[in-house]
Amino acid sequence: MKNRIVLTFIIQFAFILSLTALYAENDAFIKGLDYYQKGEFELARAHFEEAKSLEPTNPTICFYLGNVYYQLKDIDNAILNYTRGLDFTKEKGPFFYNLGNCYFVKKNYDMALEMYKKAIEYDQNLFDAYLNSGNAYYLEKKYDKTIESWETYLEKYPKTPQYNKIKKAIAYLKQKLEKMKTEENAAKTSASSEVSAKDESKKKENDNLLNDIMGDLNQIIKQTENVMETSEEPINDLSSEDIER
Repeated sequence: MKNRIVLTFIIQFAFILSLTALYAENDAFIKGLDYYQKGEFELARAHFEEAKSLEPTNPTICFYLGNVYYQLKDIDNAILNYTRGLDFTKEKGPFFYNLGNCYFVKKNYDMALEMYKKAIEYDQNLFDAYLNSGNAYYLEKKYDKTIESWETYLEKYPKTPQYNKIKKAIAYLKQKLEKMKTEENAAKTSASSEVSAKDESKKKENDNLLNDIMGDLNQIIKQTENVMETSEEPINDLSSEDIER
């Protein structure tokens, strides 16, 4: 699977035009936006910081600065800018969503889940918040919550190219939970049990399947990290070969 930066390609053309008109007097922002779209994030950062010095309460500048710092792997500064932007906008959903991804990267899954929850409260169309919540729950081994989040994601966004893979992951986790319950019940009546070679082989096969699926879903996290305020759909970059694999 190719791992490419897709954040800059989700800005709608009309949105770019409106920004150009809105910030016609802030040349630093326009230059920063140009570098941002080219993937030259260090140069974009410098110009956005200049723009911020001119308009310190502008939420859009804070948002782009958060995105830039995220791309530069400066997660703490990304968090600072997203948090600052929250104070100056009513459109809080994308800010909370991106904060969730920041905390996910920092492996603070509880905080990430809280941010995803707030993102959905403010914008129910941020479908990827359900997907990433499921991933966070999975890494916390809360499989029932994982299933609930992924099922909600598929319900809200059934046209996702990851539909079949997520369905397989859900099916496997349900089997895993059922097996855990069975083993727990069996343990109450027997101090020990033997697992057949066939069962072990099946378990290994299922684990490999889930690992493959999680690998794809973790790529999705990297590729859907910074939803822009005007994006209508989550970003996806799985090829048909990946989906059918």
